[in-house]
Amino acid sequence: MIAAMWSGGKDSCLAVWRFVKSGGKVDRLICMLNESGTSRAHRLSREALSRQAEAVGIEAVFGSSTWGGYGEVLKGIIKELGARRVIFGDIFLEEHRNWIEEFCSKIGVKPVFPLWGDDTLSLAEEFVSEGFEAYVVAIRKDIDVPILGKKFDKKLIETLLDAGIDPCGENGEFHTFVVAGPLFKRRVKFKFGKICENEKYVMLEIIV
Repeated sequence: MIAAMWSGGKDSCLAVWRFVKSGGKVDRLICMLNESGTSRAHRLSREALSRQAEAVGIEAVFGSSTWGGYGEVLKGIIKELGARRVIFGDIFLEEHRNWIEEFCSKIGVKPVFPLWGDDTLSLAEEFVSEGFEAYVVAIRKDIDVPILGKKFDKKLIETLLDAGIDPCGENGEFHTFVVAGPLFKRRVKFKFGKICENEKYVMLEIIV
């Protein structure tokens, strides 16, 4: 049993795609939600993530928790699945990787990092060139670039570079929702909903 952490965004998608392209098989997508029932970083609804997983053709498993209870809930999901390996889409944040490796070590699971250490510009370009389609659904409030709702393509990558923003948003500058690509069996039918915000992000609702 191999599971992958799935946010609905481009990095987790590309990590799974690389793993699959190398001959691996992913059995479950793990989606962690906050107390209000949306994904933690991307603020995607459970329904949007479910439709996305259906389009990919890999069953999604959901967990909901506070930040404080995140580790315990995730541990319960992984143990219930009987996962031997778990795929993560992290790229260069050492603090994240250290937490993941310590967490996985405690529960006897091997973490897999298909994107780790790669240049973020090359990863962004790879995502686009592979034929994936994604849209920016959240942007940090201190980022003064009008990219919310924009398609993640070559033009957007150039905009990010011109603004000095990491092209993968690895520092949390923005988040995306993937709707189609080589990992998908069919395109996710969706439309944009209302714009809302919290203390850190401006977010665009995805309606499926």
